[in-house]
Parts: sequence; C-alpha cells; structure tokens
Amino acid sequence: MIIDFIVSINAAPVNTYKKADIPVTSGRNYEVLQIALLAIVVILIYADTLTTPFILDDIHNIRDNSHIRMTSLSLNNLLRAAFQSPAASRPISNISFALNYYFSGLNLVGFHLINILIHIFAGIFLYFFVKATLKTPVLRAQFEKCGWVPFFTAFIWLVHPLQTQSVAYLVQRMNSLAAMFFILSMLFFVKFRLAGGTRSKRSLLAGCILAGLLALCTKPIAATLPVFIILYDWYFFQDLSFKWGKKHFLVLGGILLLFISVSLIYLGDDPIVRILSDYRHRDFTLFQRVLTQFRVVIFYIGLLLWPQPSRLNLDHDFALSHSLTDPVTTLISMVTIIALIVLAILTAKREPILSYAILWYFGNLVIESSVIGLELVFEHRNYLPSMFVILAMVTLVFRYVKPIWPGVIFLCVVGTLFALWTFERNKIWADELLLYQDCAEKSPAKARPHNNLGAILLRRGRLQEAVDEFQTALSLKPDYADAHYNLGIAMAKQGNLTDGISHFSETLRLQPRNVKALNNMAATLVLKERYPEAIDYLKRALLINPEQDDLHSNLGIIMKKQGDLDEARHHFYRALQINPANKSAPHHLEELERLMPKAVGD
Repeated sequence: MIIDFIVSINAAPVNTYKKADIPVTSGRNYEVLQIALLAIVVILIYADTLTTPFILDDIHNIRDNSHIRMTSLSLNNLLRAAFQSPAASRPISNISFALNYYFSGLNLVGFHLINILIHIFAGIFLYFFVKATLKTPVLRAQFEKCGWVPFFTAFIWLVHPLQTQSVAYLVQRMNSLAAMFFILSMLFFVKFRLAGGTRSKRSLLAGCILAGLLALCTKPIAATLPVFIILYDWYFFQDLSFKWGKKHFLVLGGILLLFISVSLIYLGDDPIVRILSDYRHRDFTLFQRVLTQFRVVIFYIGLLLWPQPSRLNLDHDFALSHSLTDPVTTLISMVTIIALIVLAILTAKREPILSYAILWYFGNLVIESSVIGLELVFEHRNYLPSMFVILAMVTLVFRYVKPIWPGVIFLCVVGTLFALWTFERNKIWADELLLYQDCAEKSPAKARPHNNLGAILLRRGRLQEAVDEFQTALSLKPDYADAHYNLGIAMAKQGNLTDGISHFSETLRLQPRNVKALNNMAATLVLKERYPEAIDYLKRALLINPEQDDLHSNLGIIMKKQGDLDEARHHFYRALQINPANKSAPHHLEELERLMPKAVGD
C-alpha cells in the first residue's frame, strides 16, 4: 500500500552546509508574540476593505447566487450550495459562502472578515511549514536554529501587495482558501515525515490527505499538490537521491497519474473539446494565450519583486503575443523561464530551497497560465506560488548579508514598505468607484474597465458620465453586449427611449438569452406604451428562466394595464410563490382583489 510505503521511508543522510548566521529566537512565548504581531498587522492593513462592495464575479457567485442563501443549517442546504452554485467544481468555496450567508446574510463585513481570517491562517500555516522545513534532514545542519526565517517569510508574504486581490476581492476566497488548505497539507506532510510515533504519524498523514482533498474541492489549482509533496520528500528528506527515485518509480508514476486523473475530471470526458470551447468567447486563441503567458509570468515575477501600487491593477490590459518574435519579448521571456528552470536543476543539490522555490513557483502557475482559456492576467494567481519564493529570498538574505543585523533591518524595511503599499492599495479597494476609476486609468485601451466604471456611475446617478464611459467602451469594442445593455439603461433613464430600445436590441442580437436585457426591453417598451411587444419580450424571458419572480410581477403589471385581470392575478401569485419577499406583487394583488371581489376566495 502507498501508506505503508510512505511510513517506511528512511531519512537520507544529512548533508553538511555552511551554517547560516541567523539570530536565534526560541520559546513558545516568542512564537505567540510573532504570530500575534502578524495577525495584528494584517488586520490593520486590510481594515479598509471590510465594506468593499460585491464586484465583478462576486455578483454571480455570491450576491445573486440563490443557492447559497441558506436560512437553515442542513445537509441538503449545504449540498445545494456546494454543487448547484455557478462554480460547481468548487464545493468547499460555495459552502463557505453559504455559511457566511447563514450567519450574517449578505453583510459585507462578515464576508470580508472571513477572507481576512483565511489570509491570516494561511500565513500562520506558512510560518509553521517554514519552521518544520528547516528541520528536515537536508536543511537542519544549515539551519540548526531557524531564528527569524519563519517570521520574516510569513510577514513579507502576508503584507505583500500582490495578495490584496486574493483578500479584498471576495470571490477570490476560492483562491486563498485553496492555498490555505494546500500549505496546511504540506505542513501535515512534513510533520508526518519528522514524527516518531506510529499513531501520531498516521494522524498527521490523515490530516495531510484531508487538507489536500479540501484544497482540491476549493479550487482545482490544488491538483498540483501530490506532485509537490513527492518533490518535497525527494528534495528535503531523500537529498535528491536518484536511487530512491528509481526505486519508487511506480509511486511517482501513480502520483503523476493521480494528477492527470484530477485534471481530466475537471475538464470532463473530452478535455480537448472543453479547452477549445473556453476560447469561443475570448478575444484570443489558444496559441496566442500560450505564447502570451511567457510574458505574463515574467510580468508576475516583476510584480513579486517590485509591487508598487501604481503597477497593480484589477483588470490589466496585456498585449497579445502573436508569435515568438511578435513581440520579441515573448522569446526573451520563454528563454528566461527555461533558464530559471535549468538553474533550478543545476543548483538543486547546492541550493535546495532556491531550486525547489523555482519549481514551486512555475509549477503552481501552470494550471492557470497554460492552455485553459482563462483571462490572461490576474494578480491573485501569485498567492500560492509566491509562498516558497519568499522563503528562498529570506534565506538568501540571511546567507549573504553580513553581519546579520543589516539583513534583519533590510527585511524589516521591505516588510514595512510592502505593508504601507498594501494599506495604500486597499484604500483603492475600499471604494468601488475608486477601484473602477483606477482600472480605467491604468487600462485606457481596454473596453471592460470603461464599462465597469460606467456601471458604478450609473448606479450613483451620474448618467452623462456613465453614458460617456459606455460609449468609450463601445468605441473600443463595438460588439460588447454588456456595454450595449448598460447604455440602453442609461439612455432610458435619460428619457431617450428610442436609443435605449436600440441598444437593448443590439444586446439581444449578441446575446439572445440575456434575461435582464429582455426584461429591460419590456420595461422600456411599456414606457412607449407598446404593450403587446413588451409582453412578448417578458414571455421570452420566462421561457428561459421561469423561476424569476420579477419577470412574473412585471408581466402581471402589463396584463393588468391591458385589462387581463385573471392573467395578471396568476402572475402576481406566481411571483409570491417563488419569492414571498417580492415587494411589487402584494400591492397589485390588493388592487386586483378590490377589482375582482369574486376571485378573492379562489
């Protein structure tokens, strides 16, 4: 059995390295103080984000997701939230959102507080993982006293400005929670390998497997976990023994097979068709995305090293690569990545932490930075990959900065600077309007930031400014359905019903099943007193989504205007059956019951 194999692995002989001159801290009190300091700093720099509104994918996955609206705690409700939510392949994330709703409804503070706590716990698990890693057979001679390495690794990682998107953007709890379980699984594994007693080893192994499964069910990025566990054992317990690798080739193959199986489960029966289908609604091809990702990854490394807020953006506008030389930085980036991987291989025995960190970084980016047709660039993708990289940087500082205290001061300065930058960045995240303005200013040639900025201006009643942004978006992307839809609403609110109807028509040409566009088209036609057409649009919407209460109440209002009181009454009652909290239907039903006294007892 694989479990028996893992329990029976013997630690490799300890290599001797020149000891790093690291200041020593010891005792549980120091540890508690360090962890408390980390938690306090994180709370202070993220406090401004507690009321950041739902944005972008938050709307679909949280705010408008009826499946997470759990009013009673039951297995059926949890399963409904887990597997019927839009992101059905991420059940643990969905359950966490449902529990948030159960305890505090759609209260923003409750959702953000959990995101911040997840970030803190991820940092704490990283702290203990680093501490345990430095006690592995390959490293313990070099790091006999691990000193401040765990603290500075966790500190710099926690306050790094690149993490703001994983914490302040609510839906990216999927990312941070998966990373938290991932590093917890790694922590259990190294504790298991260092443990003495059989009972404790089995408990730790069970914890490793459970945390790994939770990570995988939170977000598929955790599919790389088995690979990094076996690599970790080979690096830090087996001292890169090829004899060990050859002996356990079948186990390595089994882990690789598990990784492939998990990937195929996620991609479905026909992974090639699934991958290609993701590109139908993209402005780039699979070939262009793969080429562009070489430059994107180098861009990420630049942000990791110099994360000044002016360089950070929720919605980066990243030029496509059309060939290895168009632009030429594509080839340069590809060569740089290959060189770094070669460096990891060549320095594996001499610098195992640096070598493993390079493989960890690229390996944990491979799912989201390869062939799957996701958005080109998102900063949150660095959350998990950056963990071991920061450990490598911290150990290199302690290795080469002499005497040691300038190194400590340098890391304190870096951590403080990053904390201030994160605090500054979070002030942008704290205000939805500032966030979208920031995106539009940093990506002026991209349509989506202008559309999103227009949407918040529209909600705040700044109609002409909103119209200007929507028109800018459409000048950049004429077939942008969302911008046509939003411009239709803005025009209608301005009283320009004809242009409003025109933009709704264009939206429906591009997206015939857009229920919101059908509903708003009907509402605009009612203002023009074109009732039969409005009824037709609402009936089309109900064919697509018969369980939307607003559609029924709106159709009831039009039927009432048309004098079809029985049909109106039917739709008002249906609206209340779907949503007893519907605000429109009760008032109209009261009026109908006065007009239809004989129908009251029906």
